[in-house]
Amino acid sequence: MKAAVIHELGNEDVFRYEDVPNPEPRPRQVLLRIESASVNRGDLFRREGSYGGSTAGAPLPLILGWDVAGTIVEAGSEVRTREVGQKVVATLPQGGYAEMVAVHEAGTVPMPDNISFDEGASIPIVFLTSWFALLKVANLREGETALIQSAGSGVGMAGIQIAKYMGCTVITTAGSQDKLDRARELGADHCINYNQADFLAETMSITDRAGVDVVLEAVGGEVLTKSVEALSMGGRVVTVGNTSRGQSTVDPGLMLNRLLTLHGFSLSTQMGRGGVMQELHTIMDLFAQGKLRTVIDRVFPLSQAAEAHRHMADRRNFGKVLLRP
Repeated sequence: MKAAVIHELGNEDVFRYEDVPNPEPRPRQVLLRIESASVNRGDLFRREGSYGGSTAGAPLPLILGWDVAGTIVEAGSEVRTREVGQKVVATLPQGGYAEMVAVHEAGTVPMPDNISFDEGASIPIVFLTSWFALLKVANLREGETALIQSAGSGVGMAGIQIAKYMGCTVITTAGSQDKLDRARELGADHCINYNQADFLAETMSITDRAGVDVVLEAVGGEVLTKSVEALSMGGRVVTVGNTSRGQSTVDPGLMLNRLLTLHGFSLSTQMGRGGVMQELHTIMDLFAQGKLRTVIDRVFPLSQAAEAHRHMADRRNFGKVLLRP
């Protein structure tokens, strides 16, 4: 089979589109013919060697890819819940940038009939991250106000919809009017162009100086610092990344006086603790009911994995970037 393989860490040019052996499923695994694979921001950091999550330090050569959609073409001898021919989405520790992958049956969820393979592949990582961050960690409740940073990112795109599904007022940020217009189509109530205005000042103006109840952010640095400052009494920030690689400073006095909470969340760590796939079943049910939808920015051929990474690194995307074998 073909795969986009990394033999050394570095920039986008380290990808090699080459033949590799077909995976052989173990007794509890299914062999999946991949129809579409998701590109996530963490993939860029893994490629560079700067990713700090639980999947960091994987041996080379390495095939990236945490979430895919495809068709089961073979089932191991002890597989009981899946069958050949079934269309599923899957979460993986690695291996998605390929034509085929072997995955434990528990790491798969059947695809609703009303979504495509591209849509299916775009869902697991970003929607699970936003779902856990907002609902399980921040305990976002109906009627609250949520600030979702970086509307154009996969997590931002998902977070806007999840917060609206919960009956919340949503403020979001992006760096262009086009992205803000698309965020409003997803349900955002207030949109801030961070290249033209200070999002902290704008947020406080929108909320009549009260601040927001919850912030979801993945940028780190000054964005995280100001996100804490944007909180109302008893507010909660959940940070799910540090894409800026910047340093943040948080005022302890502010935290104490406003009874604020700052949470960190890593989906890969949560997967080790359990409960993730059950929530993915719930999310997929909401897609089946039409209550959530995904946004696909661009689909690249698998052979152009380097270009897909450049596209995302340049922040040209709104929503998900995919690879199609």
